[in-house]
Amino acid sequence: MPILKIPIVHRFGIVSQNDHVILEATLAKKTAEALKGRYSTHAAKKPLFEVTEQFVQKFKCAEGKNEKKRMIDLAKKMLTRNKRKVGLSTLGSGDHVNLPVAWAELALLVQCKGKIQEEALDILLISLDHAPLHPDQIPVLFFLAESILYWICTDAVKQSYLYTCEVKITKVGFITFLRLFIFHLAGFIRPFEQCQCRLRNYLKGLPECEPCYRSYPSVLLDIHFIISSGEIICGSQIPTEEHAHESSVSNEEPNKNTCGQQIDEPTLKTCNISPVLRECLMVWICVKHNIQIIDDVLKNLFLKEQLCKANWIDSALGLLLLGESAKINMACLKALKELGINLVTHFSVPNLKEENVSPDIHVWPLQLNQLYCCILGDICLHGSTSEIQKAALTGSEVPSKSTNKTYKPGLIELLQIRLAATAEDDHSWWVRYGASYSLGKICHLLYGDRSREGIRNAAWKALQKHQTVEQDTRVLAAIKVAEAELNGPINPFINTNLKTSSLKQSVSFCTLGWRIASVLSQLCLPPVVPYIPLPRLLPQRPTGPRPPLKRKENVNKRLVRLPLSQEIMLAQAGKHSLPDFNTRTDFDLRRIVEDQWRKYLCNKLEERERDRQLQLQENHQLYVEGRDI
Repeated sequence: MPILKIPIVHRFGIVSQNDHVILEATLAKKTAEALKGRYSTHAAKKPLFEVTEQFVQKFKCAEGKNEKKRMIDLAKKMLTRNKRKVGLSTLGSGDHVNLPVAWAELALLVQCKGKIQEEALDILLISLDHAPLHPDQIPVLFFLAESILYWICTDAVKQSYLYTCEVKITKVGFITFLRLFIFHLAGFIRPFEQCQCRLRNYLKGLPECEPCYRSYPSVLLDIHFIISSGEIICGSQIPTEEHAHESSVSNEEPNKNTCGQQIDEPTLKTCNISPVLRECLMVWICVKHNIQIIDDVLKNLFLKEQLCKANWIDSALGLLLLGESAKINMACLKALKELGINLVTHFSVPNLKEENVSPDIHVWPLQLNQLYCCILGDICLHGSTSEIQKAALTGSEVPSKSTNKTYKPGLIELLQIRLAATAEDDHSWWVRYGASYSLGKICHLLYGDRSREGIRNAAWKALQKHQTVEQDTRVLAAIKVAEAELNGPINPFINTNLKTSSLKQSVSFCTLGWRIASVLSQLCLPPVVPYIPLPRLLPQRPTGPRPPLKRKENVNKRLVRLPLSQEIMLAQAGKHSLPDFNTRTDFDLRRIVEDQWRKYLCNKLEERERDRQLQLQENHQLYVEGRDI
């Protein structure tokens, strides 16, 4: 067996071990510096489209006209990129959508003053309204909640007037905390203990800012909802009977996950909602699936008593779900207006004993008065039929069991509610403010929409008549607040090129209410139709009449006459030897070509005969018609 000698090459020469180590370290250092320089030059050439805190600081500290213009152009490119990330034209769905990243970047761009801040708020409002709910959004929702609370407590309170961006940011806070509260009901918030602790610290300063918004109930509703729902989410409020079981379960199973970690989705049926919310969910399911027991469910709805409890958050969600059902079903709208009768009778009858009114009139929290008006305005804008929209605006006569009178609890009648001058703690202006606020949104959003001019004209006339009578300046400011809230968002689902304000989108409860109802019904209620796997069936053939079979000519019986030269060659090949493969293939190919050509000629003859018959029939018809004349 031969011996193979492998040559050894000393690439570094004959050096000692210490020199060899030093040389390797020097080469590694040079390689690292070269790679670092290459990456730094590449990063300098690459345009910066990702929003960071450093970019926001550069935007704020930009000096000079050219530098400010460059930063504004760069911020506009970032906004365009985030529009695609949030899926404005696809309802927040698609492979290109990344909602957590886009919402975090938009929250940073909100810190840039000017038009960039307004456009970022508009995109964030529309996206939070129509995007689906998913547990992956919880960390960024906590980030949004902390950012909004910090901005309100440190910057907004110092302003002497209510600004447009302030109205929009409080609305963003309302929708953010509403989403967090839904995740809390579903049991998704339990692992985020550190986020809850931080949010609890931010919430401590918000009640001190509450007096600044007492003249604006629409904004105050958002502030109250943030405070009340935030206390429930963070666990700083004493749990009610509905949430006691949920808190006990969370204490039994503690989890030390932080905000940045991913959590697994809990199994279904883990949420424990209040009875009033469950009843409203049943109403929504009956409307969605067209179940015939909707009348019985509405009769057993005891929402009127639940509206007067101290914990008004569940009642607010119940009103929201009932309003979503009322957009589609007239019976649900009547049930909603029966609740409005309680509101009308409370403010229109100052002395209950003198009017012989039954003592079952329940007093709502002031927040629900404003929310009720907002829901009626939302039904006027997004009702499925014109009758539902008209009934929500003008109202229809509904008898009251307490006062034995008939009322029309629509937005226009709520606009006329007044309490006697001798009554103490007159809060009727809250209702008039809410009605003016909703009517102002209707007039602003339906401007230029010719198909709905009747509703807009009725709302416009009611507002003009009310302004000549109203003496409270707080109520007169409601229209300006509504226009400030709607100043910007454009509906991306119709046509972004049109400039009419009728294409502007109301971000009250346009799509979010439907999302919330769908999620809660899937998590907290059994399915309407149970899933039963069926066997896979083979595709069936069509059962229609079969066309008559065409008569085929027997071509094989016909003798194919070959040319004389080929017959001689074939005969000679048969005498001596069999034909080879190429010869047989040529014969077969020739036979196939002749058969196809014969079929083509037959089809041509049939078509000519058919055309001739049609021509004869037409000539005969013309002859008969000429003879009759």
